[in-house]
Amino acid sequence: MAELHLNPEPESPVRALESVGEGSQEAPTWSRGTAPVWRSLLFPTPGQRAMVLGEPAADLLKLLKNSGVQVERGLSAPRAVGGRGFDFILEEVSGWSSRLHQASAAKLLSEDGRWIIALHGKRAVGLKSRRILSQLRRQGFGIVDRYYAHASLWSPEVLVPLERNEPFDFFLRLTVGGGALRRGAIFAIFQVLRRLGIHREFLPNCIVVARRSR
Repeated sequence: MAELHLNPEPESPVRALESVGEGSQEAPTWSRGTAPVWRSLLFPTPGQRAMVLGEPAADLLKLLKNSGVQVERGLSAPRAVGGRGFDFILEEVSGWSSRLHQASAAKLLSEDGRWIIALHGKRAVGLKSRRILSQLRRQGFGIVDRYYAHASLWSPEVLVPLERNEPFDFFLRLTVGGGALRRGAIFAIFQVLRRLGIHREFLPNCIVVARRSR
């Protein structure tokens, strides 16, 4: 695998790859560990309210607590706290559906709230991602961003945006190791999968960030 250039004070790992294709020719810098990368996605601030479902990494829960976020666990009585709704719902999903598939997630969120689903599979997320997206649309979520967390879901080095081609192509060129023949074959395979619109299904994880339709 190509060497990753680390920086003690990196820019947002998400923005680093989103800027690809906008004139930048340099390799992005990013940081290791749960806190820096997930912080750039969650933007936790004191006083925020969050519902956390499933089993995310302990470091992520610690990040929310240390950031002053009020966290509610479980769905025994799903309701918005404080009357104004949650600022975000963070849900870990390894199966075929969200725990909120029979509840109205939109009603649990504040007006600008986000539903963040960390989807993962043993080897690839497969068709589960399409089913999750259909659930989001049925519940009124029309604005969706998707990311691949490399090299692991809970301790990523970088988040790769999946809604545009350039960041993903740049990521492959930067990280796929081996000889020229192997690199070329892998890149060609993913190009075909991308043209078919199914390359996301062959990734081991996918983070979905959804917002309500206005």
